Parts: sequence; structure tokens; C-alpha cells
Amino acid sequence: MPLPLFISTCQKLAFSGLLLLSGYPGFGLDTTEPVNNDPKAASTNSVERSSIKGIDVSRWQKEVDWSLVRETDVAFAFIKASQGEFRIDPYFARNWEETKRHGIKRGAYHYFKPEAPALCQVELFKSIVTLEPGDLPPVLDVEVVEPGMKGEELRRNIKVWLEEITAHYGVKPIIYTSQNYYRRWLQGHFQEYHFWIARYSDNKPELHQADSWMFWQHTDRGRVTGINAAVDMNFFMGDLETLNQLCLPEIVAQKEQVSPLSQLKHMYPLP
Repeated sequence: MPLPLFISTCQKLAFSGLLLLSGYPGFGLDTTEPVNNDPKAASTNSVERSSIKGIDVSRWQKEVDWSLVRETDVAFAFIKASQGEFRIDPYFARNWEETKRHGIKRGAYHYFKPEAPALCQVELFKSIVTLEPGDLPPVLDVEVVEPGMKGEELRRNIKVWLEEITAHYGVKPIIYTSQNYYRRWLQGHFQEYHFWIARYSDNKPELHQADSWMFWQHTDRGRVTGINAAVDMNFFMGDLETLNQLCLPEIVAQKEQVSPLSQLKHMYPLP
């Protein structure tokens, strides 16, 4: 075809592709960084990836066949429980019970909304998540900002959630965020908590010298048998013994909590 018509057609196809991608989760999450051409930095930042692999799932993966996932090299799974002050992931209860039934180490996470009251977000998470011995600590997923909100207010609200959850479960939560979000908003302000960093790169997460990371989300395009969708893939920084030590022991596991299956009556539909 004539060259001008060919170029116009390509432009239309590219624009259509962008519209399609914008409907997927994580499309707007900035997990890339400027290229560092310093060879010394490259040699110190690259890391041999851990053999302890895990995934994180939510409603986007729909019904997961955990019996098939169990046959892969997935050692742990973080499961979305709640978002903001009233939204419950519709697949949480099933995922929570099934991971336990199939012997996959599990953890629950809450998607933090800066504009929503922190205490209401705490109560929502507490009302549906029952932790048992061997479970991973709770996770606070922090990846969005409220326009006009200052960093001090954002961090104050985050700390409310972290401290209240620590008091309730007896274990310090983990903070999930992207490399760039960490650098701009969180760096050096949460030294008593471990981080789980999303960085889609061959280089390991880079944190302030006083901070520490335990999990690295290295891609959102993983494929795992038993999951009919792309899934986030993670590495744990350590061996299996270290991962077990991170989990809840008998003395701090919550007692007399209601199974999440019985909490379905509180569920609100997600948009």
C-alpha cells in the first residue's frame, strides 16, 4: 500500500493497543527506572535470583486451580483480601482456604487507599483475615497517591494501618510498593518494617541503607499451571528456613477468629 496510508494504519493499530492495555491491572504502575550506565553499579545491583518463588493473586486471576499450582515450584502466595474501606476481593475466601488445603504458604494483603480513613481500612482487613501458625505476615499494598495529599499525611495514615494491624495480629506487616514509589514517598521512613518491592528489571531492589526488603516482584506477566491469566511472580530473599521464620509462630496466631468463608455476607461488589 502507499507509504502514507501504511503509516496511518500502523498509528491506528498502536493507539488501539494502548487502549486495550490500559484496561489491565498494573498498566499504570511505574515499576521501571532510568537506565544506569555505571558498570560498577550494574555489577553490584544484579543479583542471583532466589530459588524460593511465589505469586500474588486477586480477582484478576479469577478461580485458581490450587491443586495444579501446588505441582509447580510456587512456594508461597500472597492473596488480595481487601481494598480501601469497604471492598473485599470476591475470590479471597476461596483462595485463602484453598492455599491452606493444598499446603501452599499463604499471606493476605490490603490495597491501601490514601483518601480513605486508615482505621476503617484496618477494621475491614481485620474482619475478614484470620491468621494461623505458618501464615505470612499481613501486607499493606501502597502504590497510589491522593492528589494534593502531602507526604507527611500519607505516611502518617500508612503508619496508623501498620501499627493497628501489628497490635491486632502480634506481628509487623510487610509493605508492598514499587521501586519508584518507595524512592519518592517511603524511603527511610519505615525502617522497622520489611519491604516487598515491585521492580521489573534484572537489577534487584535498591533501598535506603536503613531499610530492608524481603520479597521482589520481578514481573507481572508470569504464567503458572492452574492459572488462566498472567500473574505476578516474586522471589523471596532467603532460603526456606528464613521464609519459615518470617511466618507466624504458634504464640502469636490469632485465636477464635471466624473463617473468611463466613464473611461473604459482608462482601461488596468491585467495579
